[in-house]
Amino acid sequence: MTATAEAATNLQRFDGVRYGYRAECNSLSELFIKSRSEGFGSEVQRRILLGNFVLSSGYYDAYYVKAQKAREFIKSEYLSIFKEADIVIMPVTPSTAFEFNSFKEPLEMYLEDIYTISVNLAGLPGISVPTGYDKQKLPIGVQLLASHFEEQTLFDAASIVEDICAYKNNLL
Repeated sequence: MTATAEAATNLQRFDGVRYGYRAECNSLSELFIKSRSEGFGSEVQRRILLGNFVLSSGYYDAYYVKAQKAREFIKSEYLSIFKEADIVIMPVTPSTAFEFNSFKEPLEMYLEDIYTISVNLAGLPGISVPTGYDKQKLPIGVQLLASHFEEQTLFDAASIVEDICAYKNNLL
């Protein structure tokens, strides 16, 4: 809920006037509608709609406030983990990559974010690193996470993982 609400809030400035794609139009209202319709893909539009719903009157307290409490819990859990670990390695997505422009149902697309949402909610640095390919020759990766302000540790670890995987896959 928080991610879609923040997407809706952050993307509202992409109106075709100061930011983002600008459609050819004859009026200001047409400019707003066409720029946002043509400038955002259907998946982004769905997420913006969900975010606006979460932030709408009557649903703000029911969803957004509770989601912010969950965010604080997630953040504290990660901070607890980083008291004992420098790096966390985990999947990026629940499945391997899918073909470019292949159609997936909206729910399937939301589930693709399941492992990255908590990292974003906690405000942690993370990086996705390629580790190989599946049977269809589509890329597989993992994500590495570090504690706040530990980007150099994260980059060093990512470099090591890349080197190991390149060696393993005979790319070196």
